[in-house]
Amino acid sequence: MENKEYNKKYSVFQNFEYWIGSTKKGYPKLLIFCALIVVVNTVVPVITTFLPKVVIDLIVNNETISYLLIVTAVFTIALAVFSGLQKYLEQLIYWNKFKMNAFFLRLITRKGLTTDYRNQENEHFRKLQDESFASCNGNFSHYAMICDTSVQFFSNLLGFLAFMGILITLSPWLILFIVGTTLIAYFLNRKVNKWIEKSIDEKAGYEHAMQYVISASDDVQAAKDIRLYNMSVWLNKIYDKNLKGLTGWYRKYTAKLFGVAAADGMVTLVREGITYLILIKMALSGSITVAEFVLYFNVVAGFSTWLGSLMGQISALERLNLSMNRFRSYLEYPEKYLRETGDPVKDQDTPKEIEIKDLSFRYTEDGENVLKNMNLKIKPGEHIAVVGLNGAGKTTLIKLISGLIDPTEGKVLYDGKDIREYNRTEYYKLFGAVFQDFSILPTAIREIVAEKTEKDVDDIKVENSLKQAGLFEKITAFKEGLESKYDRSFWDGGVNLSGGEIQKLLLARALYRQSPIVLLDEPTAALDPVSENKLYETYNDVMSGKTTIFISHRLASTRFCSRIVLIEDGKIIEEGTHDILLAKKGRYYELFETQAKNYRTEEAGGGEETVPVMA
Repeated sequence: MENKEYNKKYSVFQNFEYWIGSTKKGYPKLLIFCALIVVVNTVVPVITTFLPKVVIDLIVNNETISYLLIVTAVFTIALAVFSGLQKYLEQLIYWNKFKMNAFFLRLITRKGLTTDYRNQENEHFRKLQDESFASCNGNFSHYAMICDTSVQFFSNLLGFLAFMGILITLSPWLILFIVGTTLIAYFLNRKVNKWIEKSIDEKAGYEHAMQYVISASDDVQAAKDIRLYNMSVWLNKIYDKNLKGLTGWYRKYTAKLFGVAAADGMVTLVREGITYLILIKMALSGSITVAEFVLYFNVVAGFSTWLGSLMGQISALERLNLSMNRFRSYLEYPEKYLRETGDPVKDQDTPKEIEIKDLSFRYTEDGENVLKNMNLKIKPGEHIAVVGLNGAGKTTLIKLISGLIDPTEGKVLYDGKDIREYNRTEYYKLFGAVFQDFSILPTAIREIVAEKTEKDVDDIKVENSLKQAGLFEKITAFKEGLESKYDRSFWDGGVNLSGGEIQKLLLARALYRQSPIVLLDEPTAALDPVSENKLYETYNDVMSGKTTIFISHRLASTRFCSRIVLIEDGKIIEEGTHDILLAKKGRYYELFETQAKNYRTEEAGGGEETVPVMA
């Protein structure tokens, strides 16, 4: 499995195009509202700037009081109308921004649910996923900030151009002076942005670790361990350590921002002082009238504000561009499995031969092989047990056979064809599985078994599957039966199941699927020996005609299988039936004896040892 960090590098303009395209696809009205408010944001300051000049000119020209009042009223009413429209558009934009948050969250969720499984095991992908979810949540989501910043940018740009058109009649050199001094602050902000870009992974690492601790504190399954082993102290230390690291990151960031703000303040003081001295000199010399002085005074102040804000918005967009690149890196993370294309899987109701050919696998490019040059053939309808110590590679082998991950070297063949050539979505339909790491949604039991929405559930199949798994009586004893909602912490009046009952529920879910191949990764780990024995008594009947691959640590429980494969150090070292492997007195025999002695009891007065039935 590749573990290279995948990061897209788009320009601010390219990401702005992406934002426009996404908004057009999601809520196009938002673009109209944004365009309108840009115009309004420009018109309001222009009216405010020209009003004093107009009034002074009317007074100097000895216009009548009535005419003066009419002109003032027209300007004031226009200002009130545009200000009211501005507030109204702000509210419309506010609500539509949240709709776009939801739009992007759907994209993020869909990517997480459908991405190649190998990506979900990639730490870098998981970090991008966490950052992407965070960037689309709340009032200050990155999408909302891009929207606000873009509106402000174009408002400032229009205002800047309007005021520049006025100032150019006064002095082009004055414009160049203001622009030059303002650019100093812009380039200082760019240095801060580059520092953020270099250190963003450090910040994400701290936040990722803190989020893990927060999630653990809300995890019901982890709650027992946390209390019994006093893990709260350890988890608090992890949280505090990363909080300290994150605080240190923000301290550096704040120090850099303070330096930029101080330098910008000094430059602004010099710029404003020199500019106003020039205007005062021109007014005293008679180069401009009193009304023009007032106009130019306001225009210079506005021009500096527009330009400074414009540079600030460019810096803000550059900072947000880092987040947008991370977001798009997540959404565009490479997918190698064939889904829309790929060969169809023929005759999905009948199992075909599975062959593992010269297969090796490692999780990282520079890591050691978990499986090494493995070869294995599984005949249609054969019941295979895969056994071995922890870390031998049993679960990894199951993932490879089911197509969740692909080999580093070699092939997995199904019906003689490399599974990478199949449509992966169709290939997944061949399998019903019970994994050690499982997921159960808090919904009705019938929907959990069927893994379908309520209207698509076949209740007869649900009942039969629960009966075969030995859980039907337990479920029907609940007040609402199959309609009972799972997870008491989620539903008022919901139900919970024991560890063994959950494994039976998962088995029922695998049986409902009626797939030709069944994968069982420690399906009875939480069952007591009696319950385990009852389950295995019906196992062969339930799985008749299906290919089954069964992983277990309890070697005696595998004796019903037609073949047992022992994996050690990533290799198949022995295979055969339970009796044949015991007769060989090899590694399987050693492991079996090690487990069996824990069940043996010495008969009184005899000294003989007997082994109780384990399966």
